[in-house]
Amino acid sequence: MIFRLLNCMNFRLIVFFLFIFNIHLDGYSQLFGKKTVNISQCEGIINVSESGTYLLQFIGIEESENGSFINYLKDSVSSNLIWSYYNPKQKGEIKISLSVDQQKAAILIFETSKKHLCNDIKQGKAKALYNNSSITNNSTEEFVFECNKEKSYVFVFIGESKASNKINFDFEFIPTDENGNEIIDEKIVDFTYGKDINNTLIKIINSKTHKPVTANLTIIGSKSISGYYQASDLYIPILKRTKALVKVDCKGFFSKDIEHRFLDSQKDTILVDLDPLTVGASIQFEEIEFYRGTSTIKKKSEKKVKRLADFLALNAIVKIEIQGHVNAKGKNTPSNVRLSKKRAKRVLKKLIQNGIDKNRLTAVGLGNSAPVYPKPKHSYEEQANRRVEIMIK
Repeated sequence: MIFRLLNCMNFRLIVFFLFIFNIHLDGYSQLFGKKTVNISQCEGIINVSESGTYLLQFIGIEESENGSFINYLKDSVSSNLIWSYYNPKQKGEIKISLSVDQQKAAILIFETSKKHLCNDIKQGKAKALYNNSSITNNSTEEFVFECNKEKSYVFVFIGESKASNKINFDFEFIPTDENGNEIIDEKIVDFTYGKDINNTLIKIINSKTHKPVTANLTIIGSKSISGYYQASDLYIPILKRTKALVKVDCKGFFSKDIEHRFLDSQKDTILVDLDPLTVGASIQFEEIEFYRGTSTIKKKSEKKVKRLADFLALNAIVKIEIQGHVNAKGKNTPSNVRLSKKRAKRVLKKLIQNGIDKNRLTAVGLGNSAPVYPKPKHSYEEQANRRVEIMIK
């Protein structure tokens, strides 16, 4: 979001703000590029998302200025600045870790109103949480403070004059309850009712943070365990040995399917680590199989295409690139690229038929440029090379 508020600060800068990984915004990821910023209008200030790691780079402005921070600093500072802000959706705690390469830098952190963040700083109405704290070369500085959902939090990074060094900016928001305790996305469902019987625990975690994730679980198997559940930790009593398919879905994460043999002779755990959706992240759909030399999807793979459509329906703002691949020896010829693109387009068409907006989908053909098995020796390896992958855009 770009704010345009008048009567604020008088300087311009260009911000290079590069997404590294795991930056979530309503279950999706945001990639920032170069921005032309007019702080006199609070224009181009960068919205930090829930949590993640950013790489920021100064562009080497030479001038100095003091009008913007006259109520907070005695001396003038460099105009070589990077600005960002965060709007918490609930009460919580913000943790920031900063490190710089080469020259040193400094940071100002303000608590402001949500509507007038630039004017609040200009007029001295903002609360300075950290005032020109230094970040020296080859050191890491950490900042921790409570935040209120009624406020905005502005981070001003100050570089040395003419410097174009980079800052590693680790940002984490931790939601808390009224007593200041961390709120964890955990939901334990126990059908053993505390009895000491053989059971299987299905445990869902975030693959990046290793914290619990409450997800939708669909178990397809024998009558004793089949059903639809919502949990981060699901305990199921196993009365007899059986095989079942476990489907795990959660908004903001790649879906995952697991075939498992449930045992009645011992306690067992299925650990499901869900990968968060991030720009550039991809996942293979080897089960979407094509007949050799064609773009025709095998009938047994139709369910997998429907599964992909379900994933896109759950994550309704996600856009994907469908990447087609072929199994072929030698160079990546134009015919290989054409066939792989036809396969990607065939999947795209199927998704549209399943109700997915075509504007969320693009298809590309990569030919045999990225095989799973560069030198396949078995038919299943060749089939694995005839695949599609999806990449989050």
